[in-house]
Amino acid sequence: MGIRFTGFGGQGVILMGIVLARAAALHDQPVGADGKVRRKNAIQTQSYGPSARGGHSKCDVKISTEKMHYPFVEIPDFLVIMSRPAYEKYIHDIKPETKIIIDPDLIGERHSGHLFRISATKSAEDLGTRIVANVVMLGAMREISNIVTYEAMEKAMLEIVPKATHYLNKSALSLGRKLAREAVHGAEDKD
Repeated sequence: MGIRFTGFGGQGVILMGIVLARAAALHDQPVGADGKVRRKNAIQTQSYGPSARGGHSKCDVKISTEKMHYPFVEIPDFLVIMSRPAYEKYIHDIKPETKIIIDPDLIGERHSGHLFRISATKSAEDLGTRIVANVVMLGAMREISNIVTYEAMEKAMLEIVPKATHYLNKSALSLGRKLAREAVHGAEDKD
């Protein structure tokens, strides 16, 4: 499974990938049909544009219960887009079944296919600060993909963010989960 997070520097795109990879590799231990725990492997790679803040930012995560021999995501199964330039750069690097999660308030463009609109930045502002927009989006992506458990994602996030921000980040993750549920039901109603 390949996941690509994209946006601009300063949005916390890299943090999203680090939290997801940590949740998968350290905290999500699914039990197979044979009753044995199946450990997940995770690989996280990142790239930045010409300037760290405001420039292009991308983070890819590969997750599998199998051994992985190639660290890069070429065509993602999930594409999370948090800026217009990222949309223009990565929207063509998809397959028909790629699920696309966008912040429509920052992108404005509508793409057909498996599209979920999550107003992460506006919702984060409603919580008091747009700095947790990435965590709102992370909660939404987790709910849409179901690639790791919510508990694993929350635990990984709380290990990384400063303790003073735990309540705010837990609220943002939970809000993303709620927004994703609404987006999924909205997509089902259109079918």
